[in-house]
Amino acid sequence: MEALTEEERMLWDSVAGILSEIAAPADLWPQLAELGMLGLTLPESAGGAELGPQALMVFARAFGQAGLATPFFASEALAMPLLAQWSDRPEVSALLDEIVSGARIATLALHDLKPVVARRAADGFVLSGVKMVVPAGSTADIVIASAMLEERPALFLLDLQTIAATKTAYMPAGPAADADLALDGVTVGKTALMAEGEEAGRLIAAAEARGQLITCAEMLGGMEKLLELTVDYLRDRRQFGQPLSGFQALQHAAVDMYVELETARAMLDFGGRMFGASADERAAALDAVKLKMNAAAKLIGESAVQLHGGIGMTEESLTGRIFGRLTALRISAGDSRSCMNRLLAVDRSVALA
Repeated sequence: MEALTEEERMLWDSVAGILSEIAAPADLWPQLAELGMLGLTLPESAGGAELGPQALMVFARAFGQAGLATPFFASEALAMPLLAQWSDRPEVSALLDEIVSGARIATLALHDLKPVVARRAADGFVLSGVKMVVPAGSTADIVIASAMLEERPALFLLDLQTIAATKTAYMPAGPAADADLALDGVTVGKTALMAEGEEAGRLIAAAEARGQLITCAEMLGGMEKLLELTVDYLRDRRQFGQPLSGFQALQHAAVDMYVELETARAMLDFGGRMFGASADERAAALDAVKLKMNAAAKLIGESAVQLHGGIGMTEESLTGRIFGRLTALRISAGDSRSCMNRLLAVDRSVALA
C-alpha cells in the first residue's frame, strides 16, 4: 500500500495496538466498540467519522497481520457504508446506535443458493429464497439482502430479531463464521425496502467492489506477516551448526516470497487508485488485483509453511492461522477462475467493439 497519511498512521497504531493484546476474536468486538472504532464510515451526525475505503484498508491490513477472523469485513466494509447512505431514515437510525455500540452486527447478503424473490403484499413484502455464504452470517442479526422485485434488483433491510429466518452456519465456528440464510415466505414492512432498480444495482456493484478491495488489503497484511515470521524463523533456527538463513536454497525461497509480496502491494495500490473509476473500469481493475493477490497468497502461504516445517501447519502457530485465513480469502470476493473469466469476457467485448 502507498505511504499512510498521518491520520491513517494514527489509526494503524491504534488498531495494531489493540490486536496485539487480543487473545481471542470474541474479545475484539467489545473493545473496538468501547474505543469508538465501529461505524467509522457513518456520517458524524450518526456517530461515525465518515472514513472511506482507504481507512478501511488500514483496518483490514492490520487484521490480516493478526490472523484474526472477525465480523469487521461483514459489518464495516460491506454493511455500514450502505447504512451510512440511509442513516437519515428512521428505520435505519434506530439500529445504528446498537451497531456502533457493538451490541449488534450487520452484514450484507448478495449471493443466492436459491434465488431470493420479493413480492408485494398488503403490509409490505414477502421474501422467499436462500442467501448463501453470508459474511459473518452466524452472528449478524441485521442483514441487508438483495432480492429480485418484479424482475428488478432490490435491497431489503432485515432485522433478524423480528423475522423468522433460518441460519445454517459454516465451519469453523466463531464470530466471523459465514452462514446460509433461508427466507421461507418472510414478511417485512414497506420500510424494509431500501433501494430498487438501477439504484439498487449501482449500490450492489459498489459494495462488491469495496468488499473485493478490503479483502485484498487483509490478504496483503497476512502476506506481510508471513514473510516477517518466515525470515525471523530462518534466522533463529539452526541446523548443521548454522542458521537456516545461511542455506542458499532457503534464501532464494525467501526472496521469491518478497518479490511476490511487493508485486501484490503494487497491485493493491493500483486497485485503490481505480476505486473511484467508472463501474466497468473499477470491476476489471479489481478482478486483476484479486487475481494477483490469490496467486501471491498461494505462493507466500505455501512457502511459509514449507520453510517453517510441521509447526507452520498448527493452529497454535500464527503462521498456521494466517495460512488458513489466506486460504479462505483466496476464494472469497472472487476466486481466481471467476476473476479470470470476467477479465476474458471484458477482453472479448473490447475486441468485438
